[in-house]
Amino acid sequence: MPSTSSLAIDRQSNNSSPSSYQNVETFDDELATQHNSINTRHRRNDQGARRTLLNFVLMSILFSANHGCVVSCLGLASARLGSIGAWQSGILYITYTASALLGATYIVKKTGARNSLLLGMLFYCFYVACFWVGTLVSHDNISGQRVAAYTGAAIGGIGAGFLWTAQGAYFGLAAEDHASRLQQPVETSTASLAGIFAFFYLAEEVLLRLLSSFLLEFHLASWGSIFGIYTFITVLSTMAISCIYNYPKSGVDTDNTDARLEDHPPSASRFFYKLSSALQLLINDPKMKYMVGLNAVFGFTASFLNSYVNGQVVPAALNDPDSKYIGVLSSWVSAVAAGMSLVFGRLGSKTGKGPILILGALCFFGVVFPFVLQPNASKYGWPMLVIIYSLHGTGRATFEGTLKATFADYFPHEKEGAFANIILQNGLAGAVGYFLTFSLQCDTPSRYCIEYSNGTLHDVLSFELVVIVSAILAIIGYLRASAIHKMELEEERNSDDENQDDNAILLIEERDT
Repeated sequence: MPSTSSLAIDRQSNNSSPSSYQNVETFDDELATQHNSINTRHRRNDQGARRTLLNFVLMSILFSANHGCVVSCLGLASARLGSIGAWQSGILYITYTASALLGATYIVKKTGARNSLLLGMLFYCFYVACFWVGTLVSHDNISGQRVAAYTGAAIGGIGAGFLWTAQGAYFGLAAEDHASRLQQPVETSTASLAGIFAFFYLAEEVLLRLLSSFLLEFHLASWGSIFGIYTFITVLSTMAISCIYNYPKSGVDTDNTDARLEDHPPSASRFFYKLSSALQLLINDPKMKYMVGLNAVFGFTASFLNSYVNGQVVPAALNDPDSKYIGVLSSWVSAVAAGMSLVFGRLGSKTGKGPILILGALCFFGVVFPFVLQPNASKYGWPMLVIIYSLHGTGRATFEGTLKATFADYFPHEKEGAFANIILQNGLAGAVGYFLTFSLQCDTPSRYCIEYSNGTLHDVLSFELVVIVSAILAIIGYLRASAIHKMELEEERNSDDENQDDNAILLIEERDT
């Protein structure tokens, strides 16, 4: 294709009369006027960017308060409700994953990100309230406790699918708005906003987890009052979320959807595609399958730490049969993650997100690898356990902030489906991890056949190898997804350049006619 400049020279050489020079000057004036108009329209707007940032901070605070109460209750479920609490948590995760797979993306696109946040947080209120109701029900009324616990978990799980999908969509919209106002790459804004969100999310989680311990330690409240406080916070934050800016809905119809469904009946097939767009994105976008490892390694590592390390290693290593140190170590994970999320938010715009994600996968590797080298729990003490929990906190910071920012960068046209995939992949990995912790049994005590506190023998090496392999595959998969993303960006740039050249040729031809 001939260049724009050569075409312009040819035109001028063929039109050398005074009138043609006058036409050229008039044409140049028109281009200058258009250029000034574009510059005015795209001028940096610092004040607007601050408003966008403050609105996002408000969303982060309210979201984190609501979700912090939920995870606090989730951590207390088995301790307060026994086997009912264990089944309750299972129902929560099952409905959470199912909601993300079927329906959450459609709901978010149909109602908008802000309204879906409101709906998800409202459903979470039922989950937290079921703990409060459970304390009001007589201990002898087991059936009443089950009804309250299981109903709240089912409603809360459905809401969780809506909530996290909506949070991802809102995050992506806010990042695009922020970047547009500052005239900077969207990737820069996603890195910054991801760090801010992760900080508030994890910091409020620490405070709300410690709230129950503080109130009980100083005899300031009963369990009924504590769950009542959690319920009040969730309701208040839900009411306040309506104050944040309501970005326009992204809609549920796209050209790609129409193209894929043009040979199918418009009713059932089209509705199913919209309903399962998270699964469709996993199947049709080559980048998504390579990102599975980063979500899976977090799910596996979290289940390994929460079930095996918390349940079997810490009591033996610290002589803590009552698990009184678990709350301290769990809070330490959240505190480390909150601090590191701010660090990664600043580093992301300078180093890129890739090195941070690779570091996160290596941290998850480091959580498990010490137990491969030394499986004897009694050999561990405070220093080594603090290192292990710190590694998990650092890895979690990359998951809560940098990874989600990367999903916003890689899937800008399908934010809802992309963040639903995070829920789907991480949720399934976590569920499988909890299952492996107790299902991998062995017959004869040995170096890696460990006796649990209940007297049963379990093969810990197999699960540890699953986590290690998933960490390695996570790094390889990310590098492949990153390469595909770079190729897509290059193709888009080349396409834009060709369109600009074509437009310039048309303008020159219009000038000469």
